[in-house]
Amino acid sequence: MITKRSIVASLVPLLIGMAAPWSWADPEPAGPGANAAAAVSDVFYVPGKAIVCGVSGVLWVGTMALTFGFLYQEATDFVKGGCGGKWVLTGEDFKSASSY
Repeated sequence: MITKRSIVASLVPLLIGMAAPWSWADPEPAGPGANAAAAVSDVFYVPGKAIVCGVSGVLWVGTMALTFGFLYQEATDFVKGGCGGKWVLTGEDFKSASSY
């Protein structure tokens, strides 16, 4: 027969384990392999990002001209999407992607 004492005795270690503080240590830095992969990827990524940004600027001008400025927010979204974000990849980008 299970008594209250045995139930409490089995739950105490569980509660103590849940109350233990989490470790918030920084993750390990990216290694040389991740930095090398980032450097090689930047050879293609940066020019591709510049091309996409340039095309999005052309789309902004075209949208503004065709709509006489009525779709200003939508035209601005072209430029934000094409020119925003990271322009250079680092080893940290590859490290975080491989840790999932």
